[in-house]
Amino acid sequence: MPTDIYARLRDLAASAEAKPSEMRPVLLRVTTDLFALHPQHSTEEIHLYEEMAGKLIDSADEATLTHVARKLSLCADAPPSLVKRIRARGGEPEREIFRVDPQIEWRDLRHVAASGPCDLACAVAARADLDREVARLLSARPEREIARALAANRLAPLNADSLRALAPRGRDDSALARALLDRCAPTLDFLPLYLAADPRERAKLIALALEASIGPGVRPATGDVLDDETAARIEATALQQKRAAFALLLADRLQCDSLRARRIVEDERGDALALAFIAIGLPQAVAARIFLIAFPRIALSPELFERAMALFQSVPRRVASRIVEAITGAGRPEAANFARGALKNPGAPAQRGQTGQRGASTPASDRRNNGAA
Repeated sequence: MPTDIYARLRDLAASAEAKPSEMRPVLLRVTTDLFALHPQHSTEEIHLYEEMAGKLIDSADEATLTHVARKLSLCADAPPSLVKRIRARGGEPEREIFRVDPQIEWRDLRHVAASGPCDLACAVAARADLDREVARLLSARPEREIARALAANRLAPLNADSLRALAPRGRDDSALARALLDRCAPTLDFLPLYLAADPRERAKLIALALEASIGPGVRPATGDVLDDETAARIEATALQQKRAAFALLLADRLQCDSLRARRIVEDERGDALALAFIAIGLPQAVAARIFLIAFPRIALSPELFERAMALFQSVPRRVASRIVEAITGAGRPEAANFARGALKNPGAPAQRGQTGQRGASTPASDRRNNGAA
């Protein structure tokens, strides 16, 4: 490759008119590759490339234009007029400019991050040079794709507030949850991501919740348990092997979205369900029978079963409740309302008072136990 780029560009420009139309995309790629080989260019080189590429851009297909956008984004002295024309074409070429080009002005990045189209905001979220303000604006956007792109960008400067805003959205988005967990060590703000966490991360989240609630090195009290009638109803529903009905009954006790309760029931490791059992005050003996009879995968794995049972000895009810509330989003008005409306007849209906209010369906002794736990 000759060092005189200008001479080479001039030769390509002279032959451009003689090239058939199907060769014009190839010519545009070759010319752009030649231009991008060098970090700096003379005024003549920039002008000649701008003139030649300008004749070819309008007829270029999207794949070729995306290639050109990617190359020009790496050139500090890329002709601004060409970059502007590429942006005007939209689609993947424009996204590539927003994803890479360091010459994009901060106000444009901020505008796209705050209120721009979702695809462009995703491109901005993937940039390696995001500042905290743009990252904060992106973390506040409601679109799932933007949150995923931002979380997956390890170079994005996400502060504690941004992570705290993104974590609850990971309850129903395993891809987002996994991207957040892969960014850094778990913190208490990551409790909503429990179901997406691996065993090591789950153990860390439980340890953090325990330390925050009772302090390190302190053995927690076991806490009170459900009355016999309620515990028997839960056990009978579980042993019927009707997972949907069992999840509905569990959601009613946890006052949470039934779909999230179903995910706890279907979690293969069993520890999330054990925490839910602790949170509602189910006796350990009843929980053990449920695991051994209704959950064969856990029954056949001594490691999983023993881990689930060990949680009854190490995690108090208030800590289990905190973790499960984070997993399910319980405590939010819409979650409680959903649970109240969802439970009609789960096979073995829960007790309800004449008023239909949840408080009326809970025995007085159990309400006292919940408050004490």
